Amino acid sequence: MKKVTIIFPGWIKAPNGAARFVFGLRSCINDFANQGIGLSTFTLDDVHGEVRNFSNNDKIKRKASLKNKLMRYAKYSHLMTYAMIYFSGLRYSKRIVEAFDEIPNDELPDIIHFQDLFTCYYYLRKRKNKKSGYLTLHSNGSLWSMYEEYYPLFRSCFFGIMKRRIEDVVLNRVDKVNFVADFPRWNFCHLYPHISSQKTSFVYNGIPDIEGGSKGISSTNQTRLVCVGTLCNRKNQIGILHALSKLTSEQQKSFSMTFVGDGPSRNILEKVAATLSADIYFVGNSNQVNDYLTNSDAFILFSKDEGLPISIIEAMRCGLPIISTRIAGIPEMIVEGISGYLVDVDEQQLSELFEKILIDRPDFVKMGEKSRIIYEEKFSQKAMILSYAKLWQKA
Repeated sequence: MKKVTIIFPGWIKAPNGAARFVFGLRSCINDFANQGIGLSTFTLDDVHGEVRNFSNNDKIKRKASLKNKLMRYAKYSHLMTYAMIYFSGLRYSKRIVEAFDEIPNDELPDIIHFQDLFTCYYYLRKRKNKKSGYLTLHSNGSLWSMYEEYYPLFRSCFFGIMKRRIEDVVLNRVDKVNFVADFPRWNFCHLYPHISSQKTSFVYNGIPDIEGGSKGISSTNQTRLVCVGTLCNRKNQIGILHALSKLTSEQQKSFSMTFVGDGPSRNILEKVAATLSADIYFVGNSNQVNDYLTNSDAFILFSKDEGLPISIIEAMRCGLPIISTRIAGIPEMIVEGISGYLVDVDEQQLSELFEKILIDRPDFVKMGEKSRIIYEEKFSQKAMILSYAKLWQKA
């Protein structure tokens, strides 16, 4: 049996997509064993010796509020940008690598699979053994695009030496660079042509199925849209509201929009929403996401930058058609006009799509059924298990 350890510099029950992804892999240990893979995970919970609980919503909100304030300062200071990247990521990557290094060489797995660029860098920089190192990038193919979206000054030459050093160590020493969709893999090969395409691969994210949760039928003539995700510039919820604002007041009344999640953009979003005739709801973070999905007609995500969003897969699992942007792996999730709609990151295009929906009255139930079929075929947990097992067995 081939032994594989997933290293994740976070907490397994943290309320974010990366943690949900790793937790999903860990919950399939028995299924991987049936495929000849002895899977284990190494997270910050293992470093601290206990599973961290995230049930205190007030504490989470206070920390998120402080982080959001500091991120605003980071827009104007290189030092603050580095401090934010260090305290929100780098220090955890260092800590988990130091803890993992205490494991004797003869107890190490055959493959060490990293879910974070910085963790992979710190490990490979002090690598003392010949074990295979894999890295999965949950991005559009660029090593830095998500960091640069959150921290604009990270694009400056001030951080150039740091970036080049990390790229040199990781890309030259890692055995395999894996992605969550084919387009990010292709884009990576385009951005880093000196890295052989044979060194790259992709495996679609997959999530377990759920029982029940049939869609509720709308009692009004409104089209009920729902968006799940952190309220921030990268997720671009403000673009959805701006697109709605381009409709007439009567047209706006034909839509309701529910935002599930919280984040730094909430205040400005609420101010813009107050000027619209559409029904706009902000419900904050929730443990009942599926309830909001099943009581909606369509899911919308107008992101500027993504890899392969778990939130879209969750909506497909609930049988919702998807409206999203033509970026990264998202076009691989949607059949245009059949299971959903794709637009550029363009508010006018999205507004015109809203008008088209009002005129054509598409059968969202039928489109949602197709979306559900795509989930079962490509983005189920079973499909992901088989793909990862095949990837690791080749090592």
